[in-house]
Amino acid sequence: MEDATGGKLDITVLYAEDELPARDKIARILRRQVRDLHLANNGREGFELFMRHRPDVVITDIRMPLMNGLEMAEKIKAVDRKTPVVITTAHSETDFFQKSIEIGIDRYLLKPVDAFKLQEILGELANNIRMERALREQTRLLEEYKRAVDESNIVCKTDNQDRIIYLNDEFCKVSGYTKTDLLGKPHEIILHPKTQESLLKELQHTILSKKIWKGILEYTRKSSNIYYADVTIVPLLDLENNIIEFIYIGHDVTELVDLTKWLKQLSSTDSLTQIYNRMAFNDIIETELNRTKRYKTDLSLIMFDIDHFKNVNDTYGHMTGDNVLRSLVDLVKQKIRTVDIFARWGGEEFMLLTPETSPEAAYDLAERLRIAIEEHLFASAGKVTASFGVASFKGDDSPDILTKRVDQALYRAKEGGRNRVETG
Repeated sequence: MEDATGGKLDITVLYAEDELPARDKIARILRRQVRDLHLANNGREGFELFMRHRPDVVITDIRMPLMNGLEMAEKIKAVDRKTPVVITTAHSETDFFQKSIEIGIDRYLLKPVDAFKLQEILGELANNIRMERALREQTRLLEEYKRAVDESNIVCKTDNQDRIIYLNDEFCKVSGYTKTDLLGKPHEIILHPKTQESLLKELQHTILSKKIWKGILEYTRKSSNIYYADVTIVPLLDLENNIIEFIYIGHDVTELVDLTKWLKQLSSTDSLTQIYNRMAFNDIIETELNRTKRYKTDLSLIMFDIDHFKNVNDTYGHMTGDNVLRSLVDLVKQKIRTVDIFARWGGEEFMLLTPETSPEAAYDLAERLRIAIEEHLFASAGKVTASFGVASFKGDDSPDILTKRVDQALYRAKEGGRNRVETG
């Protein structure tokens, strides 16, 4: 019998037989069929050849000198239970069957050996060995994949009731928890309590629909510090397509998230005053205008700058000028609401966007700010004043139109003598 490629069977065989004519006859058949063949005259020699070459299949007669076939088979099975052993036996040797069953003999061939039956058995065993090799290779690869995943990722498994049933060492290392701390506990207890409800609902809907969910989750370490993990959650199904487990595979992206937040803040924050910069303000005013139009609420914009600020820099130096700007920002922040959007427009110019604020209320706020600045004593620079422009949203305003109107109001305040508030 040949394998699927038309060549010999990809197995090695040990054949033990003390009767020379029978051994030569079967050996000729085997050499044509298998990749390699080892011949033994008795059981002792057969066992030595087995230990030296570790063949895939053993074929042996029972009655042999020094060590019979069953004794050799028993020693072989003690070394490797999986090695198939084929016994060649005569009808008169049925008294050995009970012993062969206890040893775990795999196949029997009646003597004289039928060549076709031998081919059939070898083909069957070769196929089993081929599948066993493939399974071992797949298992080895899976173990390698698992090791690679475990070395580089945090891994967690939960049952279909969200109870944690497995944690790898990397998960424990990142979270600070031990396996004893978390096994059997709900997965949600390690999620940050402020995790958005909408995110959790979307996650649960996805995985309960037997789909894979991917995203960043915010977790709490045992130390109570926060960390972020980029996680893929895979529902594991049984043969009837029912969810039995969920596997969470991810990696710690805390540094990346923190860096992203810092870069976002950096890109939207004025480095000197730590309030919004002009680019961020332009994005915010667009959003606020859309919200105002949708809900038909008031919205006002205040623009102001420090009068004769060049004189401050020229007289006291730019360091003092920077301190004045920072002090002015701190002063204004004390007078406005947390919902108001405060930004440095450029140089000594500032913008203040006040949601749900009527024109009259915006004017009053600008006047209070003007007085507060006028009355404040700035370190090293003494007294300064500021001019204000106020404009409120009208139904057809775009960000550019509203900004243009408030800029024109500020221009009029300057032209009118400074340290005053004008509306536009």
